[in-house]
Amino acid sequence: MTNLRRVAFVTHRYSTEVIGGAEQAARMMAENLARELGLTVEVLTTTSLNAGTWKNHYPSGTEEINGIKVRRFRVDQGRSKEFSELSGRLLRYPRSATLEESEQWIDAQGPVSHSLVKAIENVEAEVIFFFPYLYHPIVKGIAAVRDRAVLIPAAHDEPPAYLPIFQDVFQAAKAIMFQSKAEEHFVDSVLRTADKPRLRAGLGIEKYDRPIEPLVKHLPDLDGNPFLLTLGRVDQLKGATLLSELFAEFKRRNPSPLKLVFAGPVTTQPVDFPDILVLGPVSESIKWSLLTECTALVNPSAFESFSLVLFEAWSLSRPVLVNAQCLVTADHVTDSAGGFIFSNYAEFEAQVNFLLSSSDIRQRLGLNGHNYLEKNYRWDVIVKKMGVFLTDVFNP
Repeated sequence: MTNLRRVAFVTHRYSTEVIGGAEQAARMMAENLARELGLTVEVLTTTSLNAGTWKNHYPSGTEEINGIKVRRFRVDQGRSKEFSELSGRLLRYPRSATLEESEQWIDAQGPVSHSLVKAIENVEAEVIFFFPYLYHPIVKGIAAVRDRAVLIPAAHDEPPAYLPIFQDVFQAAKAIMFQSKAEEHFVDSVLRTADKPRLRAGLGIEKYDRPIEPLVKHLPDLDGNPFLLTLGRVDQLKGATLLSELFAEFKRRNPSPLKLVFAGPVTTQPVDFPDILVLGPVSESIKWSLLTECTALVNPSAFESFSLVLFEAWSLSRPVLVNAQCLVTADHVTDSAGGFIFSNYAEFEAQVNFLLSSSDIRQRLGLNGHNYLEKNYRWDVIVKKMGVFLTDVFNP
């Protein structure tokens, strides 16, 4: 437990319409802190929904989402036309960028909301969580409230992390919460945070307590056929192209009824192949039906700070496949023995064939993942750790 009473979250987007990522993680954490610890929680965010443009979408002002007070502030500047050119120039050698150039990049990326930054300075909260590290409201807001600031960076090894401005951001935080040991090691090595109070808590996974309908009701083409599933944004940067190429090669070499299903917003179309299904965004009901009946979940991304989808699969005792280039997901699979890690086509082929060959293997791996989740990543476990941590840091 904790003696704290009021906390706030600062994040660039906040909505039940935002699927996955740091934004969903922030919402889940806010709701569970309020529910489990009885804290008064408010969220300070922008009116934006689209992460590509940051256009104003929601009305400014106050609303309530799942019991949490949300205050929205208008975006003054979205993604600028110069952002791509500036990124190409600065992120090739980010350590060489000047502080002024870094600030230009932050402004050009957006979303810039001066009224949000002002509200952060004046918010009545004993602790303010900043989530994640990358955006203007966090960069400009955290310095003003450093004695109350907990940074939840959701960081991984990516070029922006090496921009000099983020040294200041991480140093401004009174404490840092990490989602994985890989993230913690990366941040300590690049951003010199080894002396900061910290908690490696991860994220909690909520139990899906509604009836799960047979998939045939929604997607009759998948009825009875084995399939690999990937959830979240369909994007080359998230490994969609890589996975579709691996799968197409697998099917050419191993003819079978196996299909690959992408479910999530589409940014980059994967390889066009007869047994690859791109569903686009799906409802929660269909998502859980897909998870229940998939042969395995695949997360091909090399850039993850936690990966909720792995744990959603493990909550239903489904095995997973992950990209060896992502230390975070590879660590989860190694620690849990809940699936396989591939680094090339030969490994991917062998692992998929092994999963297809034995339901016992699939069940054993899925159960390993399930046990790992239950021990470490339920919200009651996470929130209890957070309560002790916040008391130690802010009410020693």
